Amino acid sequence: MNDLEICYLPAQWRALKTEALNASACAVIDVIRATSTIVTALANGADGVQPVADAADAFALKALHPEALLAGERGGVPLAGFDLGNSPEDFTRERIGGRRILLTTTNGTQALEACRGARAVIAASLLNLNAVAEKLKSLGPPWIIVCAGHEGGFGVDDAIVAGALAEALNQPDAFVSLYHSVRQNLSGALQGSLAGHALVNVGMGKDIPFCANVNTLPVVPILDGKGVLGI
Repeated sequence: MNDLEICYLPAQWRALKTEALNASACAVIDVIRATSTIVTALANGADGVQPVADAADAFALKALHPEALLAGERGGVPLAGFDLGNSPEDFTRERIGGRRILLTTTNGTQALEACRGARAVIAASLLNLNAVAEKLKSLGPPWIIVCAGHEGGFGVDDAIVAGALAEALNQPDAFVSLYHSVRQNLSGALQGSLAGHALVNVGMGKDIPFCANVNTLPVVPILDGKGVLGI
């Protein structure tokens, strides 16, 4: 097994074998917006973020943990009956400090769920890029970078971040060149992706420049044995 594998399509990470997961530390990327939101929430004092595959499960967990906040979206739009959507800047310390977040999203939380069983599961974004790289180095290879993608297909936004992370790990990969080609205008590159266009179309384009910030929040969200991301 190579030191680094990048799953750039959902079909690839859905097909990951248990043996490969057990041996690997996984970094999951959904830069627009789930992993950026998770990083922001934990940096602002959330007690933990529990990724949930679907809305029905989120409501069921809310019944068990009434103090928790429901957060999430489908198609970029906040879900009815939820406390928060998936805009990272809404996860302020005043609003979420000390609270557990139950988060369900179109792409990112599905990818996080698929990585359960890995040696470590980390939420990665541009916001915490170097912090994630240093944590992965401390854990040692093999590593798997999981790109959440866009609605079941390839997401160039996540691939850009995968390239940046591969470079930070000193690993050769074609996505490193992709990252180099756009790193002077990451916000524009993210907005030009399918996920970026979709977000603009539902009136949430304001989130993109925030998600394009690099190394502003040096936190490393790691999934624990109960399926809760914390630092």
